[in-house]
Amino acid sequence: MKIVYDNIIYALQRCGGISVVWSNLISRCRKKDMDISFIDYENNNISRMQIDISSENTINKRLAIPFIQRFVNPTVGSLEISEPFIFHSSYYRTLNHPYAVNITTVHDFVYTFYSKNLLSRYLHCKQQYDSIRKADVVVCISENTRKDLLKLLPDVSPEKVKVIYNGVDRRFCRIPDLKYKNYFLFVGNRAGYKNFSSIIEPIAKCNFELKIVGPELTQDERRLIGRHNLKYTFCGHVSDEELNKLYNEAFCFIYPSLYEGFGLPVLEAQMAGCPVLALNTSSIPEVIGDKHLLLDSMTVEALREKIAFIGNPHSRKDIIDNGLKNASRFSWDKMTGEYISLYKAAIDNFSRNKK
Repeated sequence: MKIVYDNIIYALQRCGGISVVWSNLISRCRKKDMDISFIDYENNNISRMQIDISSENTINKRLAIPFIQRFVNPTVGSLEISEPFIFHSSYYRTLNHPYAVNITTVHDFVYTFYSKNLLSRYLHCKQQYDSIRKADVVVCISENTRKDLLKLLPDVSPEKVKVIYNGVDRRFCRIPDLKYKNYFLFVGNRAGYKNFSSIIEPIAKCNFELKIVGPELTQDERRLIGRHNLKYTFCGHVSDEELNKLYNEAFCFIYPSLYEGFGLPVLEAQMAGCPVLALNTSSIPEVIGDKHLLLDSMTVEALREKIAFIGNPHSRKDIIDNGLKNASRFSWDKMTGEYISLYKAAIDNFSRNKK
């Protein structure tokens, strides 16, 4: 089976969930008995630096004007292909080739629901929707994302939309004999739908510290934290090893996001034996497993109730055990196997329809 992977995502972000998912997929597929080529771009992406791609099977390209070229579908002129092959882009691009079987992975609809920049929303949504419509098979990373897709694009056939869950890195794990401390942990971007501001007052009034992993705090965030006298530690960007220790030592991981296509940090925390508090929205109930720690609203009263539950030694042990069991449902090997099966079925279906 011939596969052409489009690594455009590495040129669009230095780090991020999609890059992590993409690297885990292509690195595992390279170990299988398949003929794989890559369209690669100049980048300083952290996930890309961790994998080796043979130069002989790579079409190297450069984005001179990234803002424009990212929306342009690629070509594979230097590859002579005369039989059906898989074209899978890391970010909403398709290939106009008589033998290309286009696969599109939909991670979420953040731009549709939350982008306030009209031009950016138009361009991103047009590219995403066009990719979905042109694809031979569409993969959604959760049932909730599939539901959003079919609601937003009723003209798309439900039969071509499949669900394949992401995995989670086994690098996140429990550290024996490490006791938890009285802090909440927040990880990742904080703007917009990530809803970071909603947790400041409740955590402060519950007399807990907040540790923050991610980009620099903005002036508005510092002012908000200061107004509520919240004790906090800004950790910045940390290694996976450091993050694993922070998960292990946290009283709990707090995830107030209003919308997620999947919610990978939820599983990372559970793998490390860290209880997860999250809002009962979008794909989170699907991924988290244990519904006892879901919040309908981020209020002081709701948080106090959950703190009492998590702080009880017996219930905490059950929460941790259930989290570990839940996270074991997801693996990168399982995800990759499902993609490979999907590729084979898509090639067979394309070949039958060509006859």
